[in-house]
Amino acid sequence: MRHLEPDAPIHTFSFIAANSAVSEEQWVDQVNTETGATAHKVFIRPSELVADLDDMISTQGEPFGSTSIYAQYRVFQLAREHGMTVTLDGQGADELCGGYVGYPGPRVRSLLDERQWAGAVAFLREWGRWPGRAGLEGFKAAVAEYTSDSAYQALRRMNGADACPPWLDGRVLADAGVALRFPREVPTQTAPGRRLVAELARSLHGVGLPGLLRHGDRNSMRFSVESRVPFLTTELADFLLTLPEEYLVSPQGETKHLLRRAMRGLVPDEILDRRDKIGFATPEQAWLLQMAPQVREWLRYPLNLPFFRQDEVLKAFDQVVARQRPFSWQVWRWINFTRWHAQHFAG
Repeated sequence: MRHLEPDAPIHTFSFIAANSAVSEEQWVDQVNTETGATAHKVFIRPSELVADLDDMISTQGEPFGSTSIYAQYRVFQLAREHGMTVTLDGQGADELCGGYVGYPGPRVRSLLDERQWAGAVAFLREWGRWPGRAGLEGFKAAVAEYTSDSAYQALRRMNGADACPPWLDGRVLADAGVALRFPREVPTQTAPGRRLVAELARSLHGVGLPGLLRHGDRNSMRFSVESRVPFLTTELADFLLTLPEEYLVSPQGETKHLLRRAMRGLVPDEILDRRDKIGFATPEQAWLLQMAPQVREWLRYPLNLPFFRQDEVLKAFDQVVARQRPFSWQVWRWINFTRWHAQHFAG
């Protein structure tokens, strides 16, 4: 924007996870300094999440995966407080440009389709050297590309995942016709050597991006803000999905490879050369554990659902608080589901 409009006023709106490992404030500040933008930041206290919870759940209309949606809710609220009615959002760049952690499974499969055996091994080795990645995870992702659904289910269980944890009554769900299996989406159309591109195309309309766009639309409309997503244009999508796959994820495992190259000289090198990937994360564990008494009160609300064992949920939550069980996103999902159900089906 600054390159195209040297004198235009630019305002940025950012959530800052203060005093947290997931804070990206230094990068926010660097962009604002480089562009001369006016910065607006929102810092969130757990008590604010408590106060806003029911309105946010009502705004979204259905349960959602993490408190990142609340951070987004507050960003749009902040924009409206400063008189903004239209914003620009970078949603879709990961899906179109080969972002996130680089889709190692589909990329390796493409290389193997082309009999680039050494290239596949080298890619996995280089991919695993990036922060937050492990070579074994890349190898597992590649193996998963070739497994049948039954083998996939078995591998998930071997890794400790449970499609029917103790807080669900599997018999009730099975009697109702619910398949107790891990959902698995695969591209419906693919071609040898184009597995990565097929996965990116699938991500545009499968699980993931459509949900994120829906969350963003609901949050922005809650505060009468129109959120535009310039990456998600048909012309850009058509162009990016025809490129050679190594333009999107490099042989060294660099994500958004072409986008980084294209932005060189326009975006600070320190940002383009970042090797970590945080995403729009919140200090969810710290928030929810600080809210433990309130969380217990929410989780005790009688839902009277035959398949949902609230006693097991409370037991598991107490184990999380006591550090006897690892924290996971499941804690938020218990809260979200309980409050959502109470809103829509109480009485």
